[in-house]
Amino acid sequence: MPGEFLNQKEKRHLPAKQKIKMKKKHGILNKKKISSRLFMFSLLIGIHFISIAQVDTTSLKKTLPKEGKMQHNKPKGKGWVNLLDSPAEWNFENKYWQFTDSSFHGEMGRETEHHYSYTKRTYKDFELNVMIRMVGDSNANSGVCIRINPTNYDNAPGYQVDMGKGYWGSLWEERRASMVQKYPDAMVKKLVHQNGWNHYYIIAKGHHIQAWLNGVKTIDITHDAGFLEGNIGFQLCHYHSQTAVDVKSLYIREL
Repeated sequence: MPGEFLNQKEKRHLPAKQKIKMKKKHGILNKKKISSRLFMFSLLIGIHFISIAQVDTTSLKKTLPKEGKMQHNKPKGKGWVNLLDSPAEWNFENKYWQFTDSSFHGEMGRETEHHYSYTKRTYKDFELNVMIRMVGDSNANSGVCIRINPTNYDNAPGYQVDMGKGYWGSLWEERRASMVQKYPDAMVKKLVHQNGWNHYYIIAKGHHIQAWLNGVKTIDITHDAGFLEGNIGFQLCHYHSQTAVDVKSLYIREL
C-alpha cells in the first residue's frame, strides 16, 4: 500500500482517504499481532503447568532403586539422617503424638480439626525412607507430609504422600491443588498391607516428585506450582474414624 512505510511527517501530507485506509490496515495488523502474542503466551503458561506422569498403573512391577532399599529398618548407603533421633527436633501436640521406645505414635478419631506433627527444620531436595503403619477401619486416613508450610497444627499446606481409602499411593496437596496425581484404587488393594507396615521411598528434587509404595512406583510427576521447601511430618486427618499411626523408621538424605 502506498505510504505504508512513510514517516510521520510524510503521512501528514497524504490524502484523507489514504490515511483512513492505512489506519484500517494497521488496526487489523495490530489485532493480528495481539492475537498471536496472546496465543503464544497461553501456550507458554500451559507448558509451564503441565504435569508429566510416568507411572505404570497396569502392573505391580517393583522398580525400587537401590537407594530406597531397607535393611533392618535402615536404608543402605551413607549420608542418611535419622529424623526420629530426637523429639526436641519436632513440633507436635502431646495429646495426639508421642515418642515411644519403638516408634513415633499418633492417634485420634473424628476430631473437627487436623492434628499434624512436623520437623522444626525445613528441607528442599531430598530422599526420604519411611516405614509406617496406619491402623483403623476403611475410613482411616493419614499421610506422609513433605514440603509443608504449617501455620498451626490444623493448617499445613503442602504435599502429602497419602494414606487411606482412595488415597494410598497418591500425591495430595493440602489446602492448594488437592489431588495432584491419583494412583488407581484397584492396584492399591493388591499393594497395601492394611493395618500393617508399609514402606514409602520418596524423592523430591526441584518440582519433580517421585514415590514408591512397597517397591512399586506410584508417583512420578513434575508439578511446577508446588512448594520447593518445607517441613516433613505426618497427618492425623479430621472427620475420619479412629486412626492410629506408628512410624518406626524415618530417614532423610539431602540432595
